[in-house]
Amino acid sequence: SPTYAAFAFFMTSFIYPMVVASTWGGGWLASLFGVGYMDFAGSGVVHLTGGISGLVGTTILGARTGRFTNPEEFECHNLPLVVLGTFALWFGWYGFN
Repeated sequence: SPTYAAFAFFMTSFIYPMVVASTWGGGWLASLFGVGYMDFAGSGVVHLTGGISGLVGTTILGARTGRFTNPEEFECHNLPLVVLGTFALWFGWYGFN
């Protein structure tokens, strides 16, 4: 969708480079309080940026329309897709570790 393309462009062009510049290579966070900043394989910056962007996106979108007024109309999650997603995460986790 065009909205996702705009978000991906903005995230990779502006937000992520600013976060990286503030942490890696002696950025302001690396010299804060004279302690330094250590990031194992870049995972801290990647997960921080992804987690905050997911939180902001969820906050902006909000709950589904009618979710709390009549919850009996909503079906449960798709169990086969939940299991498939869990296996995909397990496979990726074992692959990287």
